[in-house]
Amino acid sequence: MQRGCVIHISSLRNKLPRCRYLPLPKERCPIRMPPMFTTIQHRRYCTRDTPRVVYDPKLVMSEEEVKHIKLEPVLSTFQPFRKRLALLLSFNGQEYYGMQRNMTGSTIEDHLLKAMLDTGLITQEEFIIPKLFCFQRSSRTDKGVSAARLLVSFDLVLTECDKSEIKRKLNQHLNDKIRVMAVFKTIKTFSCKAWCDSRTYSYTCPSFAFASYKEVIQDSYRLPEDALEEIRRLFAEYKGVHNFHNFTSGIKPHDQQAIRRVLDIECSEPFEQSGLEWITIKIKGLSFLLHQIRKMVAVVIAIRRGMASENFIAQALSRDYTFLPIAPGLGLVLEDQHFNNYNKKYGSKGTHEMLSWDSEAEVIEEFRHRNIITPIMNTELKERSMFEWLRLLHGYCTDFDFTMVKESELDSKNRRPETRSIGLLVSLNWLIEQKDTADSIVEDGTHASHLVEGTSTTITTHC
Repeated sequence: MQRGCVIHISSLRNKLPRCRYLPLPKERCPIRMPPMFTTIQHRRYCTRDTPRVVYDPKLVMSEEEVKHIKLEPVLSTFQPFRKRLALLLSFNGQEYYGMQRNMTGSTIEDHLLKAMLDTGLITQEEFIIPKLFCFQRSSRTDKGVSAARLLVSFDLVLTECDKSEIKRKLNQHLNDKIRVMAVFKTIKTFSCKAWCDSRTYSYTCPSFAFASYKEVIQDSYRLPEDALEEIRRLFAEYKGVHNFHNFTSGIKPHDQQAIRRVLDIECSEPFEQSGLEWITIKIKGLSFLLHQIRKMVAVVIAIRRGMASENFIAQALSRDYTFLPIAPGLGLVLEDQHFNNYNKKYGSKGTHEMLSWDSEAEVIEEFRHRNIITPIMNTELKERSMFEWLRLLHGYCTDFDFTMVKESELDSKNRRPETRSIGLLVSLNWLIEQKDTADSIVEDGTHASHLVEGTSTTITTHC
């Protein structure tokens, strides 16, 4: 008989108080640990997944029972050391339902996690619950939105595989529309979402989208120089800190998350490809709301087409509710993400890698042109999404001066008011007045006549 033996109480787990750790004394813990362990380090080994044992000095056990306990293997509590890694991705998101995993359809994250599972980098449990290995993305993209540079971070057990080997294995299990461009080792507490200082988006569309309703809308349209200067001046009004509650949904004017800072906006020179003139707008900001960039582009298009006054951008950025159109999402691309503060704090010291992809710039630009920009242009030429949106623009956008509702006119719940019918009637009267002159302005007469007739039918149905 022996006293003071260790016994397992795994069967009594449900009877014990629900706590994360068992209050075991350090000197009585059956797990071998180095001396001078703190309480936190000690509890790290004695979690709910470890064998539940206690020390009872009054327990009397036979030699056979003691021998059985001594021979019973103790589950290993050792966990391999993990390192925080960051992957730089480039992908074409036209056929995907965004970056983040959801129940709607196939996403970029689904394919990436499946490739990591097939290569043995993660387990089945980590594939189902990515939080188990601290998976995080720096930005989320909407349905159909592509990205030239997007960073994801996670914890990974590094054995004999180096970074180039991880990149090669993942690209073998990914399709041609999703590529891993680079792999970086970061600090243990790195968060790609928190350390991302700013993001740069681009919107590519045909230049005829900014043409006036009096001009010819066809493939041979070329944007005049004075019109380009006016477009740049209109986009420059977005710079700075503004309230963008009208440029998204579900956010009230007094919400803090409606305040966004736009750092820079560039409007490129028009360029020709596939017989059509294109224009690219690059917008750099700290962060962006849902549909914010698409509505920013749509408002400038509406002003250029004479559907709103030039001071309408200032009205849309005010605290008053204003109904804004939303441009097609085909040409929206996440161009770059900036980690200047991280590189300044850690990368400049030489102890950690800098999050810079200048060495992969040529490969990224080639992928961007071949797998992102070219498919966007081909889809636009095939489906005419921008032209169809311009046809229905007058139906979606009522007269803005009549639909602006002041914040003081809202009810106590601060809900968005109903669309006023006077705006639809004003737009309808404007279309009827322009219908007679549209056929004489456009040379072939097909586009403009169909534009006015189709839009008038749409508005009449809604009225």
